[in-house]
Amino acid sequence: MSSELNATIASFCDRLKRRQITGSYHVALETLQLLKRFISAARWSHTNELIAQLRDLGSRLEKAHPTEFTCGNIIRRVLAFIRDELEEDLEMSKTPTPAEPMISSMFNLLQRPAVPEKRKSVVHSKTDLRQAVIQGIKDIIDEVTNIDDGIQQIAIDLIHDREILLTPTPDSKTVLKFLIKARQRNNRNFTVLVTEGFPNNTQAAHEFAKKLSQHDIETTVIPDTAVFALMSRVGKVILGAKAVFTNGGTVSSTAGVSSVCECAREFKTPVFAVAGLYKLSPLYPFNIEKLVEVGGSQRVLSTMDYEGAGSHNRLDTVNPVADYVPPENIDIYISNIGGFAPSFIYRVVWDNYKQEDVNLEN
Repeated sequence: MSSELNATIASFCDRLKRRQITGSYHVALETLQLLKRFISAARWSHTNELIAQLRDLGSRLEKAHPTEFTCGNIIRRVLAFIRDELEEDLEMSKTPTPAEPMISSMFNLLQRPAVPEKRKSVVHSKTDLRQAVIQGIKDIIDEVTNIDDGIQQIAIDLIHDREILLTPTPDSKTVLKFLIKARQRNNRNFTVLVTEGFPNNTQAAHEFAKKLSQHDIETTVIPDTAVFALMSRVGKVILGAKAVFTNGGTVSSTAGVSSVCECAREFKTPVFAVAGLYKLSPLYPFNIEKLVEVGGSQRVLSTMDYEGAGSHNRLDTVNPVADYVPPENIDIYISNIGGFAPSFIYRVVWDNYKQEDVNLEN
């Protein structure tokens, strides 16, 4: 591996650690561009060495930002593509053994048996594999960039006229385009309630409401404490997912989403989670506390008088940046390939990933 590529990977890891890259969409695209350069410059004598190098790269990216699951998802998608290519090559290289002829005379016993042709070496197809993997990465880039088109088609039949919608994830661009497209395609009048997401996403909530109002969508920003009082009038809850796990649970990019889904379950209000295919993860949420990122407490308590607090008093302030929503609180996942129940997510996951690539460290 060249020193220039090592410097690029180190720079990308540093940007992930400093949270200079935000949003699953931007992280996915930058990871794919890095993979294109990595595959082009990689050197290997056997395909297993390439797989080991990619697993090592994925482990580095996951350690740089443990709660950003998009990097690992993209690496695992490429690994699954490579393994599929190897399986196809092995199936094509298998030549059917001809049936042994019947022994008609003693002379046939002394004949030299036919030697089957040797299989083509994997090293011989290294250039073809490199080109196939780069083309596969380009296909994933096209899928990620056009991810909203498939989701927006479902919005046409999902949102009805004069309906009240609630979204607790104002920082989700997929939800924003989802609502705007429903307004433009159907010309339906509906109202959107946006939770302010105090203290981390208050500014994003106001910007989200402003963009919706520019497209003639009636929008209201409500405090987080008013969700339970207004839930009886809400027709649907639409939230953006940061990552979707094998069990059907999801991690959102806004704190307080879990309580909104609990209120919706109490009032029997349907909850729809919007997520692209690249956000589906083969991981299982065994330890939920590790999945939820915690931010700084200065947004909750900007200033504090330490002199009056005393030496024996201690105040612990927790400011979660994300939230985990269990699968029983979500009705349908809407992706670019269709809508699925949380209990069916594992089938979609294993159609795009391999079991041996779940843990990248081994």
